[in-house]
Amino acid sequence: METVQGHLTRTRGDGPVVPAEFRPLFGGSAGARSARAVFWQAAAQMADADSWVLRFLRARKWDVEQAMGMVRKTLQWRAGQAIDETVYFGEARLHHHTLDSGLAFACTVDRLGSPVFIVRVRVNVARNRTVQAIKRMLCWQIETSQLLATGPSDGRVTILFDLSDFTRENIDTRLVRTLITLLTNYYPETLGVVLVYVNSLLFGALWALIAPFIDPVVRAKIVMAKRPADLAPFIDPDALPTEFGGRKKFQYAYTPPTAAENARMADAAARDAAEAHFSTAADAYTAATRAWLGEDGALDPGACGRAAARAALREAAVALDPYIRARTLYHRTGSIRPDHSVSL
Repeated sequence: METVQGHLTRTRGDGPVVPAEFRPLFGGSAGARSARAVFWQAAAQMADADSWVLRFLRARKWDVEQAMGMVRKTLQWRAGQAIDETVYFGEARLHHHTLDSGLAFACTVDRLGSPVFIVRVRVNVARNRTVQAIKRMLCWQIETSQLLATGPSDGRVTILFDLSDFTRENIDTRLVRTLITLLTNYYPETLGVVLVYVNSLLFGALWALIAPFIDPVVRAKIVMAKRPADLAPFIDPDALPTEFGGRKKFQYAYTPPTAAENARMADAAARDAAEAHFSTAADAYTAATRAWLGEDGALDPGACGRAAARAALREAAVALDPYIRARTLYHRTGSIRPDHSVSL
């Protein structure tokens, strides 16, 4: 395994983890992504592309103009932050120690079927990472969560902050503030509930530091828990890991990626074919949506073809994904299957 400044570049002696030649969708360059490419890279990874747009409408209380303004800002941010590139290189450009230590990972679901990401604060050492590394890690985690948040969760995730046995060295206000900024401004309606599992006297001081930066909407989603019984209303004891008093046996272990698992990313011809198919499917879905709305802007429930176009778009997105996204830990553990069904 070879790392550069904490980032994994090669592993097991079989070459680069992913090919170095990144390119955005639809023929754009890394410095000039089209709005269409940025939009579909974000929306199509959802189980239903409509969900990506709907979350902005919900966040802005169904005010269409405000929601569209938020969408535009998010697309500009995604282009500027090269989110598609973060997804492409995946774990190869993330801080390896953070992955190996198990600072944050998903291993179960809550009672609503949303994936639960456990954040073990006690393994966090803030001085080990730059702000940029923190942001890249969080963006990758949130983007990956959308693959896990299928079905009834509709893109929402639950975060369980485990504050057991943490010390002052583990307090990282940069990480918390960055996460809140991302979820509030660029990933609205992604956060379901935040469970804070506390058994430390230091938490009062930590809460005083971060509370002023938490949006009231986010703060309303925070639930304090001191014992397993406090978590039971949100996570079934059978699904709750044993370390929290539940009955699910789970031990986090990080397996680094290999070049072999990303071999398809080097097949330019296959990617071009998959991308062309995806582009056609996206255009067909757009046309079906316009037909569904009707020329006068009135909803026409009797319009046909949109359900089939949605299914075709989903199929094309799943087929394209291995060429534009490095496989993740969740692919290697079987949590994300080749057809994008999920088992946590």
